[in-house]
Amino acid sequence: LFYSPIAWLLLVIFLIQAGLAYTDMLYAQETQQQLGRRLNVLTKVLFAGENGMLASIQGQLYLYIPLLTMGLMSRETSSGSIKLLYSSPITVSQIILGKYLSIMLYNLALVAILLIFIPISLFSIENVDIAFVLGGIFGLYLLMCVYAAIGLFMSSLTSYQVVAAISTLAVLAILNFIGSVGQEYDVIRDITYWFSISGRADNFVNGLISSKDLIYFLSVIILFLVLCILKLNNERKRKTKTIKIIQYSSLIIGVIVIGYVSTLPTINGYLDTTRFKDRTLTKTSQGIVKEFTKPISITTYVNVVDYTAEMGSPENRIKDLAQFENFRRFLPHLKMDYIYYYDSTMYNRDTTTSLIEKAKKAARVLHVNFDEILPPSEIKKQVDLLPEKNRLVRFINYDNRSIPLRMFDDIFRYPGEKDIISQLKTFIEEPGKVGVLAGNGERSTNSLSENSYKIITKGVNVRGSLINAGFNVLDLNLDTIKKIPLTLDVLIIADPKIEYTEAQLVKINKYTTEGGNLLIAGEPSKEFILNPVLNKLGVNFTEGTLLQKNENYDADLIQGKFTTQAKQLGFSFYDDATVTLANATNLEYKGDQEYTITPLLIGQKEVTYNNLQDFDLKTQKINFYSIPDSEIDANLAIVLTKNINNKQQKIIVIGDADFMSLSELNRNNLKNV
Repeated sequence: LFYSPIAWLLLVIFLIQAGLAYTDMLYAQETQQQLGRRLNVLTKVLFAGENGMLASIQGQLYLYIPLLTMGLMSRETSSGSIKLLYSSPITVSQIILGKYLSIMLYNLALVAILLIFIPISLFSIENVDIAFVLGGIFGLYLLMCVYAAIGLFMSSLTSYQVVAAISTLAVLAILNFIGSVGQEYDVIRDITYWFSISGRADNFVNGLISSKDLIYFLSVIILFLVLCILKLNNERKRKTKTIKIIQYSSLIIGVIVIGYVSTLPTINGYLDTTRFKDRTLTKTSQGIVKEFTKPISITTYVNVVDYTAEMGSPENRIKDLAQFENFRRFLPHLKMDYIYYYDSTMYNRDTTTSLIEKAKKAARVLHVNFDEILPPSEIKKQVDLLPEKNRLVRFINYDNRSIPLRMFDDIFRYPGEKDIISQLKTFIEEPGKVGVLAGNGERSTNSLSENSYKIITKGVNVRGSLINAGFNVLDLNLDTIKKIPLTLDVLIIADPKIEYTEAQLVKINKYTTEGGNLLIAGEPSKEFILNPVLNKLGVNFTEGTLLQKNENYDADLIQGKFTTQAKQLGFSFYDDATVTLANATNLEYKGDQEYTITPLLIGQKEVTYNNLQDFDLKTQKINFYSIPDSEIDANLAIVLTKNINNKQQKIIVIGDADFMSLSELNRNNLKNV
């Protein structure tokens, strides 16, 4: 290898490429730091991800290895030295393994260049995750060895080095493309996907070493080395075509069988190389999963005429199953079923085509057998999907119970670990219960108006909604219930428009005195409605509307900041996090009450004013100098705690009811918690 300039030149080019990839990413992160922006986990950013050094190198390796392997056997053939090798006291297997060993050692030289960047990173990254980087480099080494085995085989097929290099590139292109072949067919899908080399080192580079990937690399290496040995042996020994076909077929079938068995979740092993084990379920999640001692399955219902059908199509099956890989490690017998049906959907606006015609067309496009697609009458016998808007939805089935696991209308689409665990927990413990008062004009959980709470409470395809976090949301009317149940995890009283009667106040006060948790949200000019509830707690809404001096936003948009005590109360948020409150009022409280009162959100005194006058922001601009002596340290939200009945009671009072309304959740001109 080193008698020619190619080996030396490739080492130099490889070093330059790796150095540029690393320093470019380092410079980009340094720029972000200079601009005062948050930095992500630097080890992952610089080495992995989409543009990290190892990820960049992985995408370019196919350019290096064919140049190294193109002359391994073709040079021997073209020069005639192959005859000398055949006449030497060594076997064909020893010739091939010797050639391959040389490339493996050269690959170690490439690895040595990558290892140089670990000590370099110690000077630029605080707390470098060395195990993570080593795992990625190991994956790249295996990928180099696979490319080398393929290149060695192609070199044995021709006496022309250029042809060997081009042929190697062609085979690598085929192995990258083959993963998309036959994905609509169940049997072919698993075979072609296993043969695909595309992205095989991704898991290594991103912190996860799995036995199925290791077996894949070793199987492909052995496959091409044995093919190479068989080819050279068959040139020296006369064999019938039948014997040759049997040899090659047995080899390929054997590799396929080993590959298929290696992908079974029951025998697959994993090693998470990340420092915080974030490629594995958390310890809490693992503990919950261990509670499932009976068979568990997930059934995916795919409406072929809905726009979500593509995610559940046969061609997307591999990617779809990969979203649950973390759980299948700990639930190896988890069964994944897919049921296709067609039914009307609110998103299909084509009224000129009948439903069955749409279904037949969708079946052709999605490569689904129309005879296996259930019509509306049949699917309704199995499950009522109307509450799910007839969209793609999954149901987790366990112990004769089923709970929906939904897809979400955000950029990630799929449920994450937290979303799945929230639903799994409802099988082993009682779901949380959130009561929302209704009947006195409170914020609605069933309306999609701008000031409603439906999205945050009952949003079907909203990741952050309560029903997707393992809670049941109950609408309570004080006139129709005898008492507010203490089984609630929290009761929400949000911006009532009608004053509570004495009988209603008695029910609320009884719930509070017995230790029920509360969230009370009010609005300016309505303090007379909620103060009767708050007075017994030592809290009240003050008169007036809070205004905040800011050139970029409306004066009544208050940017609340968390207090230093907030984290001690269990709230989790990033530094300098902001909560927007539109049209808020100030809170006053006494410190000598039975409750411990802790400020949660505050407004800065220098820019926050309490305005007692009428104003209309649509027609006038607020002159803050005309509001004398009104600068205040505004209390926007407070937490009241008390130990009662062997538990801690928590009551949160917020001087705004819009903070979790549809309008604020959709705010895009200010980053909001």
